[in-house]
Amino acid sequence: MEISQEGLQTLAAVLREGTFDAAAAALHITPSAVSQRIKALESSVGRVVLRRTKPATATPDGEVLVRLAKQWELLASEARSELLGGQTAQDTESRIRVPIAANADSLATWFLPVLARMHAEHPVAIEILRDDESQNGRFLRSGEVLGAITSDPLGIRGCAILPLGAMRYIPVATPAFVERWLPDGPTTEALSRAPMVQFDRNDYLQHDVLAAIAEQPVSPPISYIPASTEFHRAVELGIGWGAVPQVQIADALRSGRVVRIVGHHVDVPLFWQYWKLSSPILDTLTELTVAAAAEHLTPAGSRVR
Repeated sequence: MEISQEGLQTLAAVLREGTFDAAAAALHITPSAVSQRIKALESSVGRVVLRRTKPATATPDGEVLVRLAKQWELLASEARSELLGGQTAQDTESRIRVPIAANADSLATWFLPVLARMHAEHPVAIEILRDDESQNGRFLRSGEVLGAITSDPLGIRGCAILPLGAMRYIPVATPAFVERWLPDGPTTEALSRAPMVQFDRNDYLQHDVLAAIAEQPVSPPISYIPASTEFHRAVELGIGWGAVPQVQIADALRSGRVVRIVGHHVDVPLFWQYWKLSSPILDTLTELTVAAAAEHLTPAGSRVR
């Protein structure tokens, strides 16, 4: 089985651009040439690698090849930088593209300084794909990213996994909100009526907290605020109660702008998963990520306490 670099690059372009025509424009070739390259790749590996939908999507076998294409791009970029004599962080033409996935709360609290240091000290251009930590593994499986912060303790094929610690969340609300909606505490009846803030429809954290403190299932009114800083502000402004990262809400708790609605906290274990590559850039990013997590996250424990 021979896998051509040309075929891998074309496959990655089709998936990135969404269609054969768009990939052809990006590669400066004809759509017919794109189709021929994909057919040649499929013939070489003996598998269908693309679903011809709009946008085009990879089959499970195609995902394996996309990962290979991305790995090749990274290693080739690093080799090019070394051959050019070692580019400094100020050089722009030879920056190494590093796509990674991270959850919004990590970006808003402890992870962004890691990325800033990478940009300051290395010739990289980091692209962040953002989703809930429970969803980020799909970016690794599809080959879209080199590494991801996830809440999944199960390693993905071809990836290494390191525990980072846990992000601690505190269920809070404003004093005025508590007085209006929870005057007798977080009873089941009160929780069924009290508005709750949720990040998006993939955010199961709030429902985990709700299930832990309510005596029976309830369905409160929900406001969706899909941004970490704005979620925090929404709770502080009294839109609803919500479980907010401890590091993010600490000042508001100290000042009394918000109060705990229960004594529980929620620990969400986080992991760094990354491709097993002999890549200095990826190794450095991994080291910085693990070190920052050790400084800012809590030791992983049970999910709700």
